[in-house]
Amino acid sequence: MPRLIFLLSLGLSLAHGAWARDKWIYARSEHFEMFSCVPEKESRELLGSLEQFRATVLSIYSLPRLRDPRTTVIVFKSDGQFKPYKPLYQGKPTDIAGDCLTWSDETIIALAADNGFDVTNEVVFHEYTHSLLASGGETPPLWLNEGLAELFSTFAISGDSYELGRAKPNHVGMLNRVPLMPLGELFAVNHQSPSYNEGVRQGIFYAESWGLVHFMLFGEDRATYMPMMRRFDVLLSERDHPTDRSFRETFGMSYADMETKLHHYLREGEYFFRSAKLPLGDLSSQIKFRPADDFERDVALANLSLRIRGDKAAMYQITQLSDSHPESPRPHEVLAAMAAKEGDSGGAIVHWRRAADLGSDNAYIYLRLAKERLDQIMTGLSLDYRMPDEPAAQLRGWLDRAVALSPNYLEAYEALADIEALAEKPRFDVVNRVQSVVPRMKDKSRTLLAMAIIRWRRKDYPTARKITGLLIDSPQVSPAVRSLAKQLDARAAEAAEPPAVSTTANTEEPQTAK
Repeated sequence: MPRLIFLLSLGLSLAHGAWARDKWIYARSEHFEMFSCVPEKESRELLGSLEQFRATVLSIYSLPRLRDPRTTVIVFKSDGQFKPYKPLYQGKPTDIAGDCLTWSDETIIALAADNGFDVTNEVVFHEYTHSLLASGGETPPLWLNEGLAELFSTFAISGDSYELGRAKPNHVGMLNRVPLMPLGELFAVNHQSPSYNEGVRQGIFYAESWGLVHFMLFGEDRATYMPMMRRFDVLLSERDHPTDRSFRETFGMSYADMETKLHHYLREGEYFFRSAKLPLGDLSSQIKFRPADDFERDVALANLSLRIRGDKAAMYQITQLSDSHPESPRPHEVLAAMAAKEGDSGGAIVHWRRAADLGSDNAYIYLRLAKERLDQIMTGLSLDYRMPDEPAAQLRGWLDRAVALSPNYLEAYEALADIEALAEKPRFDVVNRVQSVVPRMKDKSRTLLAMAIIRWRRKDYPTARKITGLLIDSPQVSPAVRSLAKQLDARAAEAAEPPAVSTTANTEEPQTAK
C-alpha cells in the first residue's frame, strides 16, 4: 500500500475510533436534519428553535423565491470536539463558536454546545440568515445583507413566545462613541473595502448597518420604510440605476435627510422590538431522535471536513463509504459537489447521475442533471427543433422530481418551460403551473420566451407577439433571448397575416357539362 494511502487510512481509523466513543443521535424536521452529540432534550430545543427562527424570519421578511436546500446541523458536545473541523487561518483553527456553510447543493450548520447556546445561536442565526437570503434568490448589497443578519441574530425564545430586535449593546456603544458613516459611503462598502475588514471601521459598518435596518424594519415608521427598503434593493440590482438616484427615487429624500432621521432614532435609544407567540406552536412532540448509525454519522462528519477544509483524508473516506454502501446516494452527492468545485464537470455529472439513480432526495441534483443536458440543446437553438420523446421523458422525470422535493424551485420551473416549449407534445397542465410562478421569477426572460413559443405553436399569434414584444423592448434581456424573440415575432406576424386575395381576372372559358 502506498505510504500516503497508509497514512490516510491510519488517520481515518483513529478518527473513527474517536467518533465511535461518542453517542450521536439523529432527527429530521421539516427543513433540517440534525446530528448531535448532546442530550436529546437540548438537541430537540435547538432543532425546534431553528424551525421557529426560519418561520419567524420569513413572516417578517418574505422571500417568495425561496427554495429549501438540504440543511444539515451538526452539534458537537465541546469546542475541543469541534476543533478538528473548524476553518484554518494561517494553519491554525479559527476561534469560532459555530459556522454556517452555504453551498449550491446544501447548507451545513456546525456548532459546539459548551460555548453556550445563547452565544452559538446568535452566530448561527446570523449566518443562517445569509443562507436564507441566498436560497431565496436574493443578492442584497453588503450593508443590507449584514444588517438583516445582525437584526435577526437577536431572535430568542421564552416559553411559548419569541422576542426579536432587542438592542445589541456592542452596536449601541459603538454608535454612541463614533460618528456615523455617510450613507453614500455605507452603501458603497464591499467585501474588499477597509470598512468591512479593519478594526473600528468594521465595527461601525456592522453597527450602522444593523441600526439602519432596525430603523426601517422595527421603527415607528416601519410600515412606510420597510417596503421602500425592499424597493431600493430591487433598484440596486438593476445595472442602469446608480445608488444615489435609486435612493432618491425610492425614499423621496437626500442622504442627508435620511442621516438626520437615522441619527435621531439611534440617539433616542428607543429600540423597538417584536414579541409574539411562536409561529409554529409547540414542536416538541413532532421531533423524534434516534441513534445515528455509523455510516450516516461518518458521511456527515467527513462532508463537514471536506466543505470547511478540503481535507484529503475526508475525500478518501467518502470514496470508501461510497464503495462500502453502494445503495446510498449520499456519498455521491458529496463527491459531485467536490468535483464541481474543482471544475471537473464530467466527474460531477457521473456522481449526480448515480445519486439520482439511487433515489437522492436533494432537488439540486435533479436540476443540475437537467440543466447540463438542456444547455447543450439550447446552444444554437432553432425554433423548428422538436425534442424526441426519450430525452424529453428523462428531463421531465428529473425536473418533476426536483419540484416535488422543493415546490418553490423556480429554476426547475424555468427548465420545465424550456422542455414543454420544445417537446413534441407539451404538457399543458405543467405549462399552467409554470405560468403561475412566473411573477416570482427574478429573470423571467427565458421562461417568457418558452411561453411565447408554446403560444405560437398553438397558433395563438397575438399572445405570442405580445410576449415577444416585451422581450425585444426590455434592456435586461440577453442577446441570445432577444435574437430568438425577434425570429419568433417575425414568424408569428407572418403566420397571422390573412392569405392574399388574387385580383387577376379569370379568363378561362367556363366549362359546360356534357
